[in-house]
Amino acid sequence: MNYEELSQEELIEALETLEKEALELEQERDEWEEKAKKARADFENYKKEEDERKQRWEKNAQEKLAEDMIEIMDNLERAIASADENSGVVQGVKMVADQLFEELRKRGLEKIDAEGEEFDPELHKAVDTEEHEKDNHVLEQKRKGYMFDEKVLREAEVIVGKNYTKN
Repeated sequence: MNYEELSQEELIEALETLEKEALELEQERDEWEEKAKKARADFENYKKEEDERKQRWEKNAQEKLAEDMIEIMDNLERAIASADENSGVVQGVKMVADQLFEELRKRGLEKIDAEGEEFDPELHKAVDTEEHEKDNHVLEQKRKGYMFDEKVLREAEVIVGKNYTKN
């Protein structure tokens, strides 16, 4: 368009049209910027959720592995208990059992200490009681208990002292 040939009214009208188009383009640009910001935020949230989901999956997988390994550790301990303690094989089995537990401990597995402790139904499973001056204390642990990352996988099976003469 050749603006030199336009009248003053036509120039004013052309200027108003251009200003209106410029305003519309600015609004459209602002809308696209908002959409881009929202898409970026959505993507960041997605990445964060995926990272959290991955961490939960890894933790669950490690917990499941620890649960499965507890039975193997029990079997190793039974093998050690039933064999001659001075045997080289038993010493080797003890080393394997200790190494297995240490690897699981690094990943979050902990033994539940029971003997001498006050009975805690969250951590201990009473399989029997015996009369004893220490009421409600664990006298003997029959089977080890384990926790994984502060979650009880298996309660320690224990014999609990009961003071029946206590008033």
